[in-house]
Amino acid sequence: MRLLVLASGLETSALDPAASWMYELTARLAARGHRVTVLCTRPLEPGEVCENPPGVSVWRGAGDGLVNAITDALAFAPDVVHVALTGPLPPELAVALNGTPVLVDLLDWSALCPAGDLLTRPRGEPCEQHHPVAPCGNCAGHSRVRAMDALAQFARAGHRIVAHAGYVRDRATLALGRGVALLPVGVDATRFTQSPSPPLSPEVAAIASDRRHPRVLLLGPPTPARGGHRMLDLLIALNARVPGVELVVAGTDPGHPDSSHILLAEAKELGVASQLRTLARVARGDLPALLAAADVGVAPGLGPEPLGLAIVQALATGLPVVAHPAGAVRSLLEDGRAGVLASAQQMGLFADAVAQVLADDTTRKALGETARLAAIERHEIERAVFDTESLYERVRAPRGTRTGAPSRARRAAA
Repeated sequence: MRLLVLASGLETSALDPAASWMYELTARLAARGHRVTVLCTRPLEPGEVCENPPGVSVWRGAGDGLVNAITDALAFAPDVVHVALTGPLPPELAVALNGTPVLVDLLDWSALCPAGDLLTRPRGEPCEQHHPVAPCGNCAGHSRVRAMDALAQFARAGHRIVAHAGYVRDRATLALGRGVALLPVGVDATRFTQSPSPPLSPEVAAIASDRRHPRVLLLGPPTPARGGHRMLDLLIALNARVPGVELVVAGTDPGHPDSSHILLAEAKELGVASQLRTLARVARGDLPALLAAADVGVAPGLGPEPLGLAIVQALATGLPVVAHPAGAVRSLLEDGRAGVLASAQQMGLFADAVAQVLADDTTRKALGETARLAAIERHEIERAVFDTESLYERVRAPRGTRTGAPSRARRAAA
């Protein structure tokens, strides 16, 4: 199958969930014999190293170059165009895609929210409205709303749509007024294990080799939706309950690339800098080791989780997870059976839940075993790739045509 993928980026080291999932998915599809071409709409940042999935043709650029690139790619008549953008869709691309078999991927909330996270600003509370009904201009800024209009309209234009969690499917179905397919993300349980391969980077190796103190890891990059701006509050609260506890914050908030430096400076002023470790980038091969080096993974974000990849990776590693029950989290943690659900509205109460898990070795071990079993049963990577292929077959087939896809793929039907 000839596949053309439009993605914002493929760089996994900043721990961006959308980029990480598209890297993994396209690499697996290429390994299964598909001809995969990816056009990345976001240029590389200065000093950023490109990450090309093996066997995948990748083009990066912007502006007129991007329009020319997609025109050239469409000349080869791809069987499916997979639109997996977490940012603006240039209007010219929307026009160019008319008449092609398209799958729109809801990797974040960009199709419903110009800010991409369904949070109100400046208060940072979950938003129950959707663009264009909501007063998005006052929240995200009018220029951002205009930039995101093309993607929002494209998602409503009759193309097939896929979500990766039941909560996202249900909310998108309501907001877009049309059917949405459900296809959970997958994880390679042979890489994400309780005994992963040793890390190669000195920074992660230093963390993995030092187990003197209890350690908590923020799952995913420190964006506002994931509670990144509240990490110092969490560390202070945890230290009051578990003296000497370490907090690891990995990844980068693209909206505030200097946030880790600010966080370290504030931690130094409060005398807890020695208990805070920040890693702006984590190599793809080192992420399993970083997860395995923690005692508890936390997801205190108030924003509704759209993808859940960071939590699924933690579950596969057998890392006990404490998370705020927003968006897809409740389903990922099986209503509290595969992890601990704790409200992060008050950081003190959330810290209580984390401290209880840290203090009880038996509970922590039992949670880890249940977590890994849940990841293997519900998020096996090969099943996710197989179901994606089945969905592609449905996208490229005329509406109402039976494709003969195996019954196993019916859960991915729109």
